[in-house]
Amino acid sequence: MKKKNLILIIAATTVAAIYLGAATFFSFHFCPGSKLNGQDISWMTISQVRDLVDSKASSYVLDIVGRSGLDEKITASDISWKPDFNESLNDNLGFVNGLKWPVYVLSHRSFTNEDMASFDEELLKSKINSMSFFKEENMISPVDAQLVFDETLAEYTIVPEDYGSKADRDAFYEAVVEALSTMQMTLSLDKAGVYESPKIFSDNKALTDECQSLNKYASAKITYTFGDDVITVDGNYIKDWISYDGTTTTLDTDKVNEFVNTLGRTYDTFGRDRTFTTSLGQTITVSGGDYGWWMDRDTTLSELVTAIESTSICDMTPVYFGTAAQYGSQDYGTSYVEVDLDHQHVYVYENGSLVIDTDCVSGKATNDRVTPTGTFGITYKERDATLTGQNYSSDVKYWMPFYGNVGLHDASWRSSFGSDIYVTNGSHGCINLPPDAAAVIFEHVEKGEAVIVYGGIQPSQAKDYLKNKDKSEEGNTDNSDDGDSAAGDGNSQAPVAPENTGTPDATDASSNVPTPDTSTDESLAVPESTDPSEQISGSGE
Repeated sequence: MKKKNLILIIAATTVAAIYLGAATFFSFHFCPGSKLNGQDISWMTISQVRDLVDSKASSYVLDIVGRSGLDEKITASDISWKPDFNESLNDNLGFVNGLKWPVYVLSHRSFTNEDMASFDEELLKSKINSMSFFKEENMISPVDAQLVFDETLAEYTIVPEDYGSKADRDAFYEAVVEALSTMQMTLSLDKAGVYESPKIFSDNKALTDECQSLNKYASAKITYTFGDDVITVDGNYIKDWISYDGTTTTLDTDKVNEFVNTLGRTYDTFGRDRTFTTSLGQTITVSGGDYGWWMDRDTTLSELVTAIESTSICDMTPVYFGTAAQYGSQDYGTSYVEVDLDHQHVYVYENGSLVIDTDCVSGKATNDRVTPTGTFGITYKERDATLTGQNYSSDVKYWMPFYGNVGLHDASWRSSFGSDIYVTNGSHGCINLPPDAAAVIFEHVEKGEAVIVYGGIQPSQAKDYLKNKDKSEEGNTDNSDDGDSAAGDGNSQAPVAPENTGTPDATDASSNVPTPDTSTDESLAVPESTDPSEQISGSGE
């Protein structure tokens, strides 16, 4: 029992001796892990620490590291830097502090001496002013995060903030002074916080809310196809039509309407002149008529606005009052009816091939009966119709109206077609056809197919034409035929009118083709009714 107690006493005495010995040692030495302004001073005495500071004086260099790869150094000789050891570090030694050596060993004490050196402030300021950090090309101001529209993505995106590299001179100077005073070896300007900073960052809630709100509209994608032209209404268009008030995004329908009107002005062909090459090879301009693309702009606008507001991704087709065979200048396509009033001849083309041509008789050259010229569309086809009008009623087998009560039909009551019959004995506006030819044409034309009507002697020209004709016949009496010159034999070609204007006189009631106002953005009026019952009544036989 006594032996055991003796061992415990010896062990305790040994531990105490070690503890007190270490306490005595660390009364004059710094514990392991101790640092002074970042310099390791473990196991050193005050004298050794002073020698360390003094030894670094001549070779001391402060390395200043900035953004954009910029790096500058300040040497001791640049600013007359010299150590100024602070004896207050002694206060961290002594037997009392030595007794705490176990705690200090574990805590790795760090000491800061803010007045370890002195230097010439004027030399320092001059040195700083010459540094690359303050050259104009390196003083790049910070840029806030901002909302931009990406044309490639067709959506709004947030461009992150740019920190730039513009240092605040006062903050820079203070950071360098502190580094020099505490004998730091490296100064990071970023860590020292000397650079000006952006005020708005990419995670800014107001910015992200605006981006999300705008993209709800900009994410719509509506595609229109006009022949070879494909127009995609996506963010690249929509960005100019929307605005954000801080909480809500609003679509400006007036601006969308401008876009729809532009589509109409670009692709509508209703009421426009057409350059046309006749079957006889002549290139002419055909004016008038009610054929062509005629966009219902109001309804098209409404559908587009709805599609954008519902962020639709789809193909859409404008709503039309009237359509044509195809888009482009030759909107009538390759299947159409050509009516040459000059030569009183009809040509029918199907897919680019001539399927039939025939003589005809058009409307009489008077204001109330002249055949309207222009480009029209077959309204419908009907077998066995009765055409009625003032003082007449005619039964026809093949009725193909193309403008109001004017159309193509068989005329079994006529024995001759062609020549200049129409001038004095023409129809009430319709194109009279030989029955057999009318039957073939009826089988080859379709509803909506273009009818291109041009030429002819106008009412204002009829008197002069007949007067000239009478003189011509008087001078050629010996060579005249036995037949009726007015009726003709159906094979001769009428002489070209003295002046081919391509359209009836303005005073001709039958030529009042509704024409859209293509010079304004206003929506067009709805065309005349195409109800068959309305077409037959009072027809221009």
